[in-house]
Amino acid sequence: MRRPFGEVEEVTPELLEALRMKVEEGFVVLQSTVGERGVTFRVEPRYPHKEAFSKTLRVLEASPYLPLYRRSGSELRVQIAQKKGGRRGELRPALYALLFLATVITTTLAGYTIWAEGDLGGSVLFALALMAILGLHELGHALMARRRGIEATLPFFIPAPPPIPFGTFGAVIFMNSPVPNRRALFDVGVAGPLAGFLVALPLLVLGISLSHVASPSSALGGEFLLGSSILFMALAKLAFGDFVLLDLHPLAVAGWIGLFVTSLNLLPMGQLDGGHVVRSLMPRHYRKVYFGVALLLLVAGLYWPGWFFWAFLVYLVTRMDHPGPLDDVSELDLGRKLVALLVLLILVLSFIPTPIVPTELLPVQ
Repeated sequence: MRRPFGEVEEVTPELLEALRMKVEEGFVVLQSTVGERGVTFRVEPRYPHKEAFSKTLRVLEASPYLPLYRRSGSELRVQIAQKKGGRRGELRPALYALLFLATVITTTLAGYTIWAEGDLGGSVLFALALMAILGLHELGHALMARRRGIEATLPFFIPAPPPIPFGTFGAVIFMNSPVPNRRALFDVGVAGPLAGFLVALPLLVLGISLSHVASPSSALGGEFLLGSSILFMALAKLAFGDFVLLDLHPLAVAGWIGLFVTSLNLLPMGQLDGGHVVRSLMPRHYRKVYFGVALLLLVAGLYWPGWFFWAFLVYLVTRMDHPGPLDDVSELDLGRKLVALLVLLILVLSFIPTPIVPTELLPVQ
């Protein structure tokens, strides 16, 4: 999520007075300051926080400015920011379709060469299941964003030709307007993982039921094994009654990838989905959580080096920061806090400490 606003460059006395009058629609202005961060008003709300901010936002809507409502210690402030122009992520409909078809082809190839071992039907099944999980994850974000009044692109897929084992780098959307408040940020953040998880879980259950126990020699004959999450191990134990090596059905592999992608996105770092959730829950302390989770990933990287890469990539792209919503003061309701606990549970159950295990590192049977 890009930062959709910047600092106000030139502040004349006339502009300062005009902005103060607009802020007065929802707030009593106690002090006006023009500094390095532009124009800031120390305020007291005339109405409940959400209503006060909405009134000010409404009168500034047609202007080139945005209000940012923030809490600083015991003080409440409205900072005026400059809207940024430009949009990103918008593609022609034909290009959306082309990327979709290309990803169907690359995921089918991945299924045919790795996961279904030359079975075309199983390869197509793998591809469609994986596309459904990834697509509905991003569609959940897009539909919730539009429902909350945020401009968002449709999902577009990123194909990954062999030898990339899954055939895709996932799917993404872009938001082209600011998030109005913490509730909207929370809703957009959780909508994708919940949608993807609700598709991945039944596919995983069905896939495990279609899988069968593998002999140690055949399991160790490949180049790597897929690691297990708590949820995956529980489902396998329910199906087979013991912890065993499985020759996974392509649907089970697609479900495994769905859980893995869900857990990656739910990590509370930067502008991942989990980062959105934590940013909306604790606007004053979110960076402590981001860096704490990054530190845990670095420790986990001692067991699986891929976590080093993921922590570095998230830091490189987001600098472990988040622009936040325009209204950063209005609280989340109890229902959303309970959903946050559900999301945390999904992360714990889906997280795979060692996703890929090279067979040469395993003890000889």
